[in-house]
Amino acid sequence: MTALPASPVNSDAAQSTLQASSSANLRVLAVVGSLWLGGAEAYVARVAVTIRKFGVDMEICALEREGPHLKDLEESGIVVHGTPYPTRTYRSDTMTLLRTVNTIRRIVRAGHFDVVHTYLFWADVLGVAGARLAGCPRVIISRQALHGWTHGPQAGFHWLEQFSNLFANELIANSDSVMVSAERHEQFLPARRVVIRGGVEVGKYSQAVPGLTGPLRMVHVGALAPRKGQEYVIEAMALLREAGVQTTLTLVGAGSDEAMLRKKVTDARLSGVVTFAGAQSDPRSFLTDADLFVFPSRQEGFAVALLEAMASGLAVVATSVGGNPEALVDGKGGRLVPPEDPPALAAAIAELARDRSKLAEMGRFNRERADHEFSLEASAGQLADWYRNGPSRNEPMRGQPQDGA
Repeated sequence: MTALPASPVNSDAAQSTLQASSSANLRVLAVVGSLWLGGAEAYVARVAVTIRKFGVDMEICALEREGPHLKDLEESGIVVHGTPYPTRTYRSDTMTLLRTVNTIRRIVRAGHFDVVHTYLFWADVLGVAGARLAGCPRVIISRQALHGWTHGPQAGFHWLEQFSNLFANELIANSDSVMVSAERHEQFLPARRVVIRGGVEVGKYSQAVPGLTGPLRMVHVGALAPRKGQEYVIEAMALLREAGVQTTLTLVGAGSDEAMLRKKVTDARLSGVVTFAGAQSDPRSFLTDADLFVFPSRQEGFAVALLEAMASGLAVVATSVGGNPEALVDGKGGRLVPPEDPPALAAAIAELARDRSKLAEMGRFNRERADHEFSLEASAGQLADWYRNGPSRNEPMRGQPQDGA
């Protein structure tokens, strides 16, 4: 089966059509876990502002009303609601979860929202329940990652996921690979499904200028977490040193794997060439100062960090997981390699290090591709079109109702 494509959007025409079609904007509540640094959080924060030009008033309910995106949203006039969710003593604090559902119910009912759209696991579970109790006519769940990484392995999480699937009207995935993964592994998915990829504001990113001499300056942006696979690029750097290829690496991010990664750097005697820059709400200066973006992930949905690197005019070496091959064109914008394979990663980096002239050419290709194919405005326009129209009556929906749907 092929994904139902989101309709192409001409921003001027779409804006005029939406303004003419209704005297009042469509009201949408986006429910997300928090406003801390992360791809889904960044996308929601950015699209909430951009989608207004398409006739959609979006408010945000953050289960944890905290994080660096909060200030920017408030300054842009976006209403951000909070919930009791952060007061949980334990992850299984049932009473707090029920209070959170009730808070979402009250927010939805008081706000008279036409659509509730949830992002990530707990937002899906609690947001769907609250929206349904409030009588919201349309509830949309999201898939932002390959199935094995969406929640913990415990059976309870699996059943909670099925619950949210049963009571949602629609599903939006951020890449073809994520949609295929959800359809392969989940039951009771809504029959109305579409892929809408994320986007980036290319004009806000300066063009990197790769150096032709000296050590190859590599950068990675992302949580220091198992799914991101930073240990493999560290192992690749040790192989590159043995091959006589000089590299440096800046890791922009924080997370549970930091201690392990620091030890690996020390054990490989790479402390002088690997920098831990910590979490950064704005990574643009790190991207501009690099020659190459490395992305050794075990899994991805459709990564905002990859789009930001492309927008910065960087060549990319990335693993061929999730939505990475949908964004990065192998051989034109960089290299795609298998996951968890340090020798393959080292070989791809060495290829570009030994022919630096390719870096600028690949970077220009990536920047143009991000601008033409993955702009935030186009993504917001497609999302607004789906909110307002859903699947066309003349087009088949992706998938068929599954057992129990």
